[in-house]
Amino acid sequence: MKRLKEILKSKTFLCYLFIIIVALVMSIPLFQAGIHTGHDGDFHISRTIGTMEEIEHGNSPLVISRFSRNLGFAWNLFYPPVSTIINVFFGFLTNNVVLAMKIFIFITFLFSGITMYQLVKTISKSNLAALLAAILYMTAPYRMLNAYTRLAVGEMASFIFIPIVLRGIYLFFNGKPNKSYLYVWGAIGLVLSHNISTMLTFIVGVVYVLMNIKKLKDKQLLKTFLISSGIIVLSVIFFELPLLEQMSATKYEVSRKMYTDASVMNSALNPLKLIFKDVPGCDNSMYFCIGIPLLIGLILTPFVYKQAKQIKNYRFFLIAGFVSAIMSTFIVPWFAMPDPLQMIQFPWRMLEMIIFFFSVVCGINFVLFMNMVIDKVYDFRAKKSKTVTQPSNKTSAIFKYCSSALITILSCIYALSFLKGTDYKVIDNSYYEEPEVIDYSWQVSRYSSYLEYWPQKAINNWDYSVNRDDKVAILSGSADIQNESKVNGILDFDISNVSDNTSLELPYLFYKGYQVTYTPSDSSEAKKLDVTESENGFVQVNIDSSMNGHIQVAYHATTLYKICFVISMATMIAYIIYLIIRKVRTKKLS
Repeated sequence: MKRLKEILKSKTFLCYLFIIIVALVMSIPLFQAGIHTGHDGDFHISRTIGTMEEIEHGNSPLVISRFSRNLGFAWNLFYPPVSTIINVFFGFLTNNVVLAMKIFIFITFLFSGITMYQLVKTISKSNLAALLAAILYMTAPYRMLNAYTRLAVGEMASFIFIPIVLRGIYLFFNGKPNKSYLYVWGAIGLVLSHNISTMLTFIVGVVYVLMNIKKLKDKQLLKTFLISSGIIVLSVIFFELPLLEQMSATKYEVSRKMYTDASVMNSALNPLKLIFKDVPGCDNSMYFCIGIPLLIGLILTPFVYKQAKQIKNYRFFLIAGFVSAIMSTFIVPWFAMPDPLQMIQFPWRMLEMIIFFFSVVCGINFVLFMNMVIDKVYDFRAKKSKTVTQPSNKTSAIFKYCSSALITILSCIYALSFLKGTDYKVIDNSYYEEPEVIDYSWQVSRYSSYLEYWPQKAINNWDYSVNRDDKVAILSGSADIQNESKVNGILDFDISNVSDNTSLELPYLFYKGYQVTYTPSDSSEAKKLDVTESENGFVQVNIDSSMNGHIQVAYHATTLYKICFVISMATMIAYIIYLIIRKVRTKKLS
């Protein structure tokens, strides 16, 4: 009980409580019947309910069978799983996928605030600087854009993990390699949340490691770093390697739709967009301003820099923030950038890194400026009274708390002001259970996004793909097909009178992992048939004249996926056990 009272009275607990309140304020638009699904909300809520359906049917959730006009759409083969797992969990818990999305949005606000608080407290040793950094991070306009306009769930989740990764690396190189688990878990969470955020954070991480490369001369430190990195790799291969396997099997539309040199360059910002919400002559349908609170915090930099530069890595975050800001604009010749960097698609995605770095800097700046004001006031009083006085702890605390409360209130009001005029439609599960309608002119669907995970062959043969019925098609040769049924993504049919060189095209978009099982009518011994991609981008199977029996088709994932999944789960479980054992031993020794 005494320990509990100490916790409740601690500054850290009070800061967490304050972060919870700010997260709730940022979630005010969610506390109503409707939701603004924005650019991608319908896609991701559909993915949630589709994944839930596959789990309920006992199928692999990697391909959602009902989507793409019952041809199957591989949302979960291509899209990182963290946001899906969270939404599916709350979808089952509440039986409402819209409410699940609302909870997810709140979680990203809350936990990103907590992880940012922990990072800045570690760097600055100041609870107040950490709290202000967390609030600035949670209330930045780009956060509101992601949560309420774009509904970019992967990027929203990544806001939680970036501070964890940087905190883990910071502690690792500053005398606490035993905290490398932060680097490990943060990196795993980031990789499984958002590919582009991972790429940007990886670049930042490489720069930071190079800055501290001399410390890796310590063999034990180097060993810990390499083992930690190896654990990360092994823990995420269940997603990354099967993704590469799919991409190597055929060309998918995502490779063609993702970006071009021109599209990336055209998405680079006018530098004024970083300062102002609306800029004449620019597309103002989305806002990319850093925000007034962060701008004010940056303006304070010259006044506090002398003290701030004493804080380890302050200059790194400041420089990285300005470099990120420049990278988001057309000042940088994006058309000349190598392909890996152009994966960013939209240079304005750098806003994620901008507000991350500047939130750290500005949280520290505000507190140092408050200290400077307090010192100046007391110096003035001392000169006037000709006596030496020290600032009263109580007076200083009141000034800091009032100033911080003012910054918080104004930041929250300012952030919510970006949502004026937003419409909220009242929808529930039934909305995402309606028959799929594909807008053929724009190649977009509420369930299948922009068809980016369709094989390119299916897109190239567009008329055939959209007019094809949901039946087995005979591409060559002849055969009698009877008792054909397709229920919950599983196809069954009987086949007989097969001629030589017969090829069947099955009603599924091509993804590796479809299993076609043939059982002869005179035997119970099942045989797996080889699967290929048809010229139309569908699953194809060749059969011979000796075949007379039953065929079943279902998605079961590839052998590589199953192996990688076992490796990843075993790695994570073993690492958890290791951490528990290490903690128990440390406690015994202490």
